[in-house]
Amino acid sequence: MIDPSVLSTHVKPADFIAQAARATTTSDIEALFSHLPIVPEDEYAFSEESPEQGWQPGKFHWIPVGRERGNAGRIKLANQPVNPIAERTVNGMEALIELARQRELLADATAGAPASPREAVERYFGLPPLDQLPKLDDSPQSKAMRAKARELARQLRVRLLWDKPAREFTIAVEDDGIGQAPALVHKTLLSLGSTTKADKPYLIGVFGQGGSSAYAVSKYSWVMSRRAPGLLQGAADGVGWTVVKHVFPKGRRDDYFAYLACHPTGQVPHVSGEDADAAKIGHGTRFVHIGYDFGRGGSAITRQLYTALNHVLYNPILPFELFSQRQTPDPIYGNGYRLSLLGTRGTAPAVLDKRFPPQPVGV
Repeated sequence: MIDPSVLSTHVKPADFIAQAARATTTSDIEALFSHLPIVPEDEYAFSEESPEQGWQPGKFHWIPVGRERGNAGRIKLANQPVNPIAERTVNGMEALIELARQRELLADATAGAPASPREAVERYFGLPPLDQLPKLDDSPQSKAMRAKARELARQLRVRLLWDKPAREFTIAVEDDGIGQAPALVHKTLLSLGSTTKADKPYLIGVFGQGGSSAYAVSKYSWVMSRRAPGLLQGAADGVGWTVVKHVFPKGRRDDYFAYLACHPTGQVPHVSGEDADAAKIGHGTRFVHIGYDFGRGGSAITRQLYTALNHVLYNPILPFELFSQRQTPDPIYGNGYRLSLLGTRGTAPAVLDKRFPPQPVGV
């Protein structure tokens, strides 16, 4: 990886990562770039056969996401801007489950894996499917379960931000899950079409493709991750970080999405665990998609995102919080939960939309 002294000659690592954690606008990202030794994208052409060719030691370079120059077509797969947000949120749910699973294995290496995500949530968090919560009784056990669901929602946050001067949206998805060691971020969070989940039936996705589509509708995507303590398995502690952007090479037609790397192998920059502690950055992963293009949704997305996420994630395995341009969150449990809630309060019958009078039937 890049010599830490190279980074420290340009910025103070703890201050840099603290500033990076607050970066939510295009100007924030470009201000961070101004302090770094970054090789322009047209001065280094990544080659899978010889990635070190043309590499300038001591500087950061742009490497294609998934180490694949032809990645644009695959990344542009999403047909609705809300879908990648939902995918990122599901990844956060998986990170929380994986944290619980790995801690279980630390306590008992012979513990069998849950057979499904639902079974994992019941085992590790004591929750039924979320659409069953409104049907619980008023017993202390049921109240405790509802409180547990609300507390779990705080560990996974989706934030919608609006930068008025730049007139741009930002979507941030943050989880307090297992996170990744810096040396593995490029092989996991920035991979395309590869997987570490195929032998884990308790996780949801497999190839990690869907969330990457968020790059296609963002000016920049900030990525930051730190592995949970006790689960580093010999890897160095710290925060791995990078930025993803759309690259249009001069004189070529093969545009692609690239991330900032510090080594020809594709490893991302990082700061040490001590610097992460100084910046008060805990374990988990954060994706911040800046300049997010909601298409025809436009400014109405502030009102629509809550409804859209409840619709796309009809009955999510874990709840999460949505901060839609305000400090107070809306917990999201899915439309399955919302529909189950109908008729459980008061004596009014469950009505989905409106009443229809009896209709005559002719023969």
